[in-house]
Amino acid sequence: MGRQGFTFIEILVVMVILSVGLFVLMPRLAPRILEPVPPVEKEVDSVIAKALQRARESGRAVEITFIMGSGSFRMEDEEYRLPGGLTVMDALVNDDRTDDLAVTVRAYPAGIIDYFELRLSDNSRLVSRPLLAEVEARG
Repeated sequence: MGRQGFTFIEILVVMVILSVGLFVLMPRLAPRILEPVPPVEKEVDSVIAKALQRARESGRAVEITFIMGSGSFRMEDEEYRLPGGLTVMDALVNDDRTDDLAVTVRAYPAGIIDYFELRLSDNSRLVSRPLLAEVEARG
């Protein structure tokens, strides 16, 4: 007679594997699911994604330039605006503060970006996560 169904131990092993997987993934996924993504974060992330795509296609770094005291920023020949009338007040790139009027961040063909931190006019900050090639808004 053939075996029908699973043993208790087999079900228990599958439950443990699924639990460990959820335990590892939830801290990363929960903030994105529970909290809405601010429009400024969405806008900058979309430009970073475009820059990475161009960098991969061309095999060279693509520059994104933020203009200090302004809500505009550029990627090559395209101009963008930070939503909500926000402006960039202060910036660090690769842990260096700049006194220049323009701050340049690079997206590389390898799929990473420079580390940067932008302080915006509402005193929030956009902080990059270079290896994930995205930003995080911090109040």
